[in-house]
Amino acid sequence: MREWIFYGAAGAGLALLIDFIFYRSLIFLVLLSPLTVIFPRAMARRLRKRRQEKLASQFKDAILALSAALQAGYSAENAWSEAYEEMVCIYGKDGMITRELAQMVRAIAINETPENVILEFGARSGLAEAESFAEVFCLAKRSSGDLVAIIDNTARTIGEKLRVREEIATVTAAKQLEETVMTFIPAGIILYLNLSFDGFLDVLYQGAAGRAVMTVCLLIYGAAVALGFYMVGEERW
Repeated sequence: MREWIFYGAAGAGLALLIDFIFYRSLIFLVLLSPLTVIFPRAMARRLRKRRQEKLASQFKDAILALSAALQAGYSAENAWSEAYEEMVCIYGKDGMITRELAQMVRAIAINETPENVILEFGARSGLAEAESFAEVFCLAKRSSGDLVAIIDNTARTIGEKLRVREEIATVTAAKQLEETVMTFIPAGIILYLNLSFDGFLDVLYQGAAGRAVMTVCLLIYGAAVALGFYMVGEERW
């Protein structure tokens, strides 16, 4: 709820800023008021994606710890407890993966099968890697194959995939920063002219012609921002 309130207020601030830069009109401010709802929804998707990325990074360490526990001779049930203890040492008890593992360990303690527990985690987390690992884990448990070798190979494969994704995120971080700076430069220039040269841009806020010019500028600006987000978006890689 706090996040919804915060980003709702941020959306209202964004509407005020756009209105001040492009229109300076109460009518257009009312038309921009849906941003107080649209902006939190957009940020919710972005925050969800960031949290999934964070969980994926921690999940990589968890499955490697699970694989190590299985190689050390622990059963599939006890290996989750060992992985949990190791994640507590790395991320603390409040870590995302730590809380998930704690829930999984409690479920196993009340006679829930490890297969069902990992399948539920894969579905709940929304991580494709977690769902893939869950499927392999279940197949390995049901088959008569070498569980330790299968899980170890799967854990290392998924871990390598997640490491590559982290490297891509690191490489594109600089470009994302550049895109963010470039996004605010045009608005900053207009604000500077408005604040430093009183009346210099008044003609753009008066009459149909001025409104039309600023509307076209806003549409071009919005298209450029959307294109920038697309060009540096990690999902493209």
